[in-house]
Amino acid sequence: MMNLKDTYAGVDPILTTLAQGYMLPETNIANFIAPVVDTPTRAGRTLRFGKEAFAINDYRRAYGTNIPAVQSRFDSDPYALEQEVIAWELPEEVIENAGEGPAQVDLRAIETRNAMSRLMNAYEVTVADAIADTASYEGASATSLGLSYANWAAYSASATAVGMNPGPAKWSDATANPITDVLNWKRAVSNHIGIRPNSAVIGSAVFDRLLTTEAILDRIQFTTADSIDVDVIARYFGLERGIRVAEGRKLAEGSAALEHVFPENAVMLFYSPLGASDSVMPAGGASAATPAFAYTYQLTGTPAVRPEYYIRERRVVRAEITVERAVNITGLGATGKYGSGFFIADVFA
Repeated sequence: MMNLKDTYAGVDPILTTLAQGYMLPETNIANFIAPVVDTPTRAGRTLRFGKEAFAINDYRRAYGTNIPAVQSRFDSDPYALEQEVIAWELPEEVIENAGEGPAQVDLRAIETRNAMSRLMNAYEVTVADAIADTASYEGASATSLGLSYANWAAYSASATAVGMNPGPAKWSDATANPITDVLNWKRAVSNHIGIRPNSAVIGSAVFDRLLTTEAILDRIQFTTADSIDVDVIARYFGLERGIRVAEGRKLAEGSAALEHVFPENAVMLFYSPLGASDSVMPAGGASAATPAFAYTYQLTGTPAVRPEYYIRERRVVRAEITVERAVNITGLGATGKYGSGFFIADVFA
């Protein structure tokens, strides 16, 4: 019997290199939130570490007594990759026209980039939907904040109830002081994972408002001559890895209107051990023992482009791009909900 792998011919090395070298736009949030890490299998289990490392024990000993020992204790969570495939087609007449005259065009490269753009736009929506569900985060207790709120007013009431000082007003008001809220949110995350967030994704409306927030303008006018931008705001909030503004749009179902992929009034703070990556390929440096918020587990060797083939009945050349991946929220809390990120859906309400 013929081996399954012999029934199709590998990958196109040139177009695959082009697909894997596809650079994401600066507005990309999917790989910023969940950096890509390689996995050789389509399904498996990942380690989930607890808080044992924070336990304080007495390691002093008398001569001749037993030596204290520590053991790493961890659980595991399953993951399963999802396959995404997109094909591009070029009519033979279009190929012939593109190859004539001085303005010759490499249509195969153009279509490969276009297909990769569509794959990543779809993945942006997948990641945004995964993190924007307020019910997925650790809830509040009698003494501490929860890690997600529908609006600023709900957060403010919760902070007051546990003895924390929220900002003086929601972020749309002239008296707002966002740094007070951000410090509270960072502390809430560090109470769960032992380290403060170093990254943030903010909606486009939030970014526009921060550019004109009086408290921020008053603070930075004495510290920098630079115009206020994403980098200045990131330094102001103490987010070393940076801030990404979610400018992505998607076509609304049933209409010709464009709507936001990530809520335009939302803010999300989280921790990631990896630097920001603008590539679809693995970011590198991931550690199972690091309390990252999320990773994208991606099958080794993908995205991959199958060799082109000709469809005689329609006289088109066709190629298929395959990527297998899944977003995995690794920073889970005590109840199994998200425990290493803080999300507020509307800081203006």
